[in-house]
Amino acid sequence: MLLTLASNIGRFNGGYFFGSIKSRFLESMANVREYNDILSKLRKREFSPVYLLHGEEPFYIDRISKFIESNAIEEHERDFNLNIFYGRDLNQSELLETLKRFPMMAERQVVIIREAQDFKGKWTDLESYFEDPVSSTVLVIDFKYKKVDERLKWVKAAKKNGVVFNSSKHWENELPNVIESFAKELKYRITPHASFLMAEYLGNDLEKIEGELRKLTISIPLSQEIGENEVKKHIGISKEFSAFDYINALSTRDVERSYTIAYHIGRNDGNTPLVLVLSNMFSHFSKLMIFHHIKSQGSAETKNQLASLGSPFQLKKVAEAATQFNQRKTALIIEKLRETDARAKGVNSNSVSSIELLKELTFFILN
Repeated sequence: MLLTLASNIGRFNGGYFFGSIKSRFLESMANVREYNDILSKLRKREFSPVYLLHGEEPFYIDRISKFIESNAIEEHERDFNLNIFYGRDLNQSELLETLKRFPMMAERQVVIIREAQDFKGKWTDLESYFEDPVSSTVLVIDFKYKKVDERLKWVKAAKKNGVVFNSSKHWENELPNVIESFAKELKYRITPHASFLMAEYLGNDLEKIEGELRKLTISIPLSQEIGENEVKKHIGISKEFSAFDYINALSTRDVERSYTIAYHIGRNDGNTPLVLVLSNMFSHFSKLMIFHHIKSQGSAETKNQLASLGSPFQLKKVAEAATQFNQRKTALIIEKLRETDARAKGVNSNSVSSIELLKELTFFILN
């Protein structure tokens, strides 16, 4: 155990941990930015001849595909210029014939392949089309629930002449940032506490998150920031404490409040799952570890690197926690979080209640 811990601390100090966590966080938020960039161009009616939409998160794929279907051609043009295929029934010859056809009394035609992951043929046979697509055809390939290998020649050809978008799943601890991005897309502002509460309550269902945000915009004026009270009132959340409150109490070493919240969360594990609490704690202390690493480097890029940790509010919280926990203690906490997560899942451990695990974890962090 001690050797493993020493090894992990060594890797943290060497930058391995910093690089991997930072890379994953940036990749996730880059995914949201790329999605917004694609929609922005589509709203300006800047259409590419090929859209290969793939990945484990169907939400972004559906949104882009439906936007193109609804906006690339006028409603009265769709009878002759909108063609929808399904992967399991896809006939390659028929598809190629359709793709190379010119639009009828319209600027362009749209061809959508839904459930493209079920196609039994060879995508490589379409490589020549991807190399030289028809400019008046907009081809949308909805390749859901799995990634395509972007090193393949046909994918590279699609990327060269169109858009290849990897719609990746978000970790639970990334959801507050995603929710803030969704709110911004709706021209609204949402407080960090409110976005954290929504993420904790709604989970990783982006469809549901967007729906609840739209519901909030009906009741809340555009000039008003969406806060914790609005979220609780309109979404129906009746929690007294959240993981956000617990992390805040720990980060400021508020002993009494930390134990009170730990007991409350442990007693109501059904409403606030322990695994989700630990996931968000891991995210917080991981960012704290990165913060210490960046500060210790003293690089000219320090400001930009710190900005990668999240919003100014999140960075402020991390900076405050850094005054309470040094780099070594942070590494020990992360190791303890891994151990607690394993025990919560029953790995190498007898059954232990959530309350007992949180009491033990709280004591370890505060001492």
